[in-house]
Formats: sequence, structure tokens, C-alpha cells
Amino acid sequence: MPHRIWVLSLVLWVGCSCSRPPRVEEPRPGADAGAAGPADAAPPPRDAAPPPEVGAAPPDSGTPLPPEVAGDDEHPVRIFFDEGKSEVPEIAYALLDAVAERLRLRPTEVLRLVGHCDAREKPGGAMELSRQRVNAVRRYLEEHGVDTNRFFVDARGDFQPAGDNETPEGRASNRRVDFVFEQGMVSAP
Repeated sequence: MPHRIWVLSLVLWVGCSCSRPPRVEEPRPGADAGAAGPADAAPPPRDAAPPPEVGAAPPDSGTPLPPEVAGDDEHPVRIFFDEGKSEVPEIAYALLDAVAERLRLRPTEVLRLVGHCDAREKPGGAMELSRQRVNAVRRYLEEHGVDTNRFFVDARGDFQPAGDNETPEGRASNRRVDFVFEQGMVSAP
């Protein structure tokens, strides 16, 4: 039961951190605070750059990332799985969508997906279960527009636990896929 509370807390944190306030446009100085029509719009500068191609990836912006996808050695980006399962839990969709957006905004990054499981799952099949988990995450990201050349996949089975396999909370923290963002060359399809 305590691990369900922990998971619920994580869900609430991810859900709250993914929401954004609505964008409010500030009125231009000297403009009427009422409705603005096309006559109010300033013409574009003559030497303005042409608009970017539709679908073109923007360059790395250097903009700070939301904390849920920033990730570092101390706070890696990861999702957790139910015991014995390899299906991406619905609770992880928002985080995975944010990961896909990060990769879209940073075209020189590649992603290493590292699958894990706890010591009690599928005796003799821990490596296969961790491989199934990492491939489920890879498929989700591919289905949401991330090129397959942006991934490296790695299955570790139960060899690198994040928590104590003797406790339910520790085992729950071991059923995961870690996201390791790296600078790298993306090969052409």
C-alpha cells in the first residue's frame, strides 16, 4: 500500500508540473486596450528572415528544460512499471510526450533507454522483461514522432537496482526505464 501512495504522489507531481498557465498577450504601448484588428498590426521588417519550413527541427535553443525532463545523475528521468508488466503505464504518457518534445527541440541529442526490473520478477527472464519495457517506451516515442535513429536501447535486467529488493518500495523503484540524454550524431535514415 505505501508504494501506491508513492506512485500517486509521483503522478500528482508530474501532472501538476506538466500544466502551464494560459498565455496572456500584453498590449503594445500606445495601443488601445480594446480589440485589435488587422489595421493595428505592424508590418514585418523588410529584412526579416523567411519563416521556418513547416516540420523543420529548430536548433538547440539552450532554453532551460522543465524539471520533469531535465534529468541529471542525481535525478534521472525515469518511468516505472507494474510488477511483471511491460506495457507503458498511462500515467507516464505526459512525461513521454515531454521527452518527445525535448528531442524535437534538441535535434543533436540522442536518447539511451535503459530498462530494469526487480529481483523477484520473472525468475530467469529478468533481462527479457527489461528489454520488453525499454522497447515499449521506444515504440511509444516512435509513434509520437521521434525518429528511431535517436535511440540506443539497453536492457540491464535486475543487475542495477535503484532500491532495496527486500522491500516493496525498493522493488517498485527497480521496475523502471531510465532516460539518459547524450549529445551525439544522428544518422540519416
